[in-house]
Amino acid sequence: MNAADLNILADHLGITYHFCTVQCRENFLARPALYIGKEPPMREGRAIIKRRKFKLDRPIAGMRREDLLTALNQLMSVRNVSIEGDELSIDYNLLEINAGQIEAVLAQAGAEMGAGWAERLKRGWVNFTEENELDNLAAGDAACCNKPPAKG
Repeated sequence: MNAADLNILADHLGITYHFCTVQCRENFLARPALYIGKEPPMREGRAIIKRRKFKLDRPIAGMRREDLLTALNQLMSVRNVSIEGDELSIDYNLLEINAGQIEAVLAQAGAEMGAGWAERLKRGWVNFTEENELDNLAAGDAACCNKPPAKG
């Protein structure tokens, strides 16, 4: 086993899990209930397709644009990536990647996000709602104010 393989291992509840990518490992560690346990959404083959637009600080063209498109298209579940001027449009499966992870790849590729307060607020809201959606899905069917807990 080489050093690169050690980066995609994780222990959870005494069991060592192996992952195909660091992205998968990060997602698993953030919400193991999406992958293991009783009827996990990832084993059911579910997908939550999102279409997002990101405002960049300036238009990207030439080789820099091509490098950015290549980096984004190498991510799991990303499809339909386009850059028009200073706007990036992307479709992805929320169960495999989220907007925060996409923003991190954009930053690594040298693309800066729009810095205006409205853009920061929008990105924060998108990240919050995606995290909330994933947390709710990982929690499964819990008791609600008007129904008893599920018997299990």
